[in-house]
This record gives sequence, structure tokens and C-alpha cells, in this order.
Amino acid sequence: MDDLTIIEQMHVPEPPPSPQTAAAARRRLLQEAAGARSRRIHRSAPLPRSRRTMVLTAGATACALAVGSWMTYKWETRPLYHPEPLAGQSGPASTFLLTAADAKTRHASDGRLWYVHRVVGETVVAASPYRPGVHYTVQTTLDDYSVTAKSAKDFGVHLPYSNKDSAGVGWNGGEVAVRPVSPADMAAWKADFQPGAQDLSLQQPDEERGPFRGEGAELDFDNADALSLPADPSKLRAWILNYATKFDHRRLNDPDLYLFTGAPIFLVDRVVSDRVRIATYRMLAGLKGVRMITGTDADGRTGKGVAMRQTTGDYGTIEWQLLIDPETGRLTASQGIVVTPGRKNAGLRPGTREFFEIVKKAEWTNAPTKSLVPKSVTDPILEPPTGD
Repeated sequence: MDDLTIIEQMHVPEPPPSPQTAAAARRRLLQEAAGARSRRIHRSAPLPRSRRTMVLTAGATACALAVGSWMTYKWETRPLYHPEPLAGQSGPASTFLLTAADAKTRHASDGRLWYVHRVVGETVVAASPYRPGVHYTVQTTLDDYSVTAKSAKDFGVHLPYSNKDSAGVGWNGGEVAVRPVSPADMAAWKADFQPGAQDLSLQQPDEERGPFRGEGAELDFDNADALSLPADPSKLRAWILNYATKFDHRRLNDPDLYLFTGAPIFLVDRVVSDRVRIATYRMLAGLKGVRMITGTDADGRTGKGVAMRQTTGDYGTIEWQLLIDPETGRLTASQGIVVTPGRKNAGLRPGTREFFEIVKKAEWTNAPTKSLVPKSVTDPILEPPTGD
């Protein structure tokens, strides 16, 4: 158990004043009032004794309660994590992540817009819509796009279905695609005349790389926070963990896992500076339990990466993998591989790529916004994009 947790457990919120404390305060105030009256400091007629006693007692109690409430508020909203030297991890995974940070440093860039194109996917067991009792395993995929500027002025386009100027927009490209996993799944799917996602009652893939977090708040910070994130690895770590605990204000049981699974948001999704992406790699290099891997993404490309494992009752043990191009420092894919299934994914075999994304593009650009965004997003006559 770390020192901060021990200190936290030793401290408790300031309780309200006890009856004995309130009585003592009342006696003292009455003595002071009696002395003042004998000195006749006030020229006007004093309040009746009973009324003055009530006023003084109420004031003393209110002050004590206010002080107690303020102390409790300060304790409950204090930062739980502070910048501190990162753990000095060694080994292939740490070396690989530091190499990625150096590569990103060499390829750092900037621009007016942050443009992302990724393919998000999920593997599920689908029930035949025509043959009761028949199931087959399929991958569902969806193209996901976003364009984000540093400010609404930089974005430069007013969205017709928005009540205010926006600094970014996201949209889906096309319908959810269905692809059977194995030859046997392919045969069963074809026997049903190749039903689509809607026919199979399948939802679109989860865009957050999985439906669960073990703990901690969702990293849903806005542009202002994204653009002010610290580029120092230890300060970035503290900022992320304090954001994670902003609601229940309880230290995380596994902060390293939270940081690892949240890393793609900083590497791909959000409009953060490349200096923050570099700091993210250096922060990851100091985490415990990170392993070096060679993985294959959903497009069949094999590459180097790092991984951590998470175990829950619902999903068993999932190995979260980050595949990274060591030459450019670019995250190329992230995925969750089933090691041992749980209650909610019991139909999936070990080794299945249950949650995944393939990063097609994630780059700064100065291209005109309208050249990147489809007309269906900016034309008030057309429907807004699916998912917005």
C-alpha cells in the first residue's frame, strides 16, 4: 500500500461539532457578552438576554458547521495524485515504447486540423434469423472519421444541425460490414443468404474499444483540456489519474491498467499536441505489467507492440494490445484478444480478436475543412451523418 493511501485512510472528514463542543462555545460567548455589557460599550439598549443568547448560539453553531463543511469539501476535492518520478522499468517493452517516443519526436508535426480515419470492429456470436438454434461467429466493422480543430474559428465550418459553432465533427462511413470468422462460420452465413448486421440484430461496433472499464471515469475531456494537457510524462500521469477519480474521489486499484487502456485516446482520438503523444509513450514505458508482443491486426498485418491483461467476471481475461510502428511512432492498431472468456463472451474461443480498431490515418493537416468532411455533414438539405 502506498504512503498516500495510508495517509488517506488515517484522515477522516471533519465531523460536525459535538453537543459538548457547542455547549462550551455557548458558555464562552455568554461570558464575553456579559463582560461587554458590564463595560457598557454599546450605548443602545441591549437585546433581551434570551434573544441574544439564541442569536449567539446560532452564530457559533453555524460557524462551526461552516468550518467543518469547508474542511470536508477541501479533503474530498484534493488531488489524489501528484507528479512524481516515473518508475524505472526495464526490459523489451519499456525499450520499445521509448523508441516509439523518439520516433514520434523525429516525426512531430502540427496543423490547423486533426484528422482521423479508423476502422472499429467487434467479434460476436450471431443467431441465424431464419434457423432456430443455429449460430455463427462474425466480425462487424465500421469506418469511423473525425475532424477536430483547436478552436471553432480554426474549424471554419458551421454545422447546419448544430446550435453553435463547433470545433469538430465525427461521422461514420457506410454501413456496418459483416464478415464470418472461420470457413464453418462462412458456410453457415451463406446458407442464410448472407444477412447483414440489421438482419442479425447486431449493433454497430463499440467505438471505445470495448464496453467496459474496470474503474475510473471515462476520459471525455473537452478541447480546452486537451490543448492544455502537460507534455511532461509525470505531470500527464497525475492529470489523467485525477481526472479518472473526479467523481467518486477514490484512488484506483490498478492505475497502470487504466493508463494503458486509455492511451489510444491521447495517441489517436483527441486534438492534443504531438508533444503530449510523445509524453504518453514515455509514461507507458514506466508502467508495470506491460509486455512486448508481436501481433496481427484485423487487416492481417503483423507488427510489434505492447500488451497488458485485464480480468473481469463478465469478459474473463482480455489482453489489450497496442501495435505501434517503431519507425514513425504511430499507433497502427489497438485490440482486445480473448485469453479466457467470461460470462458475456462465453461463445468466443481463446485467441479471438473481440474488440479492435485499425488506424488508417491520424495526422495534422491544413487542408480546407470542407475537403475532409463529406457534404452530408455540411449541407443543410441532407441528413446529418449516422451516429451524430
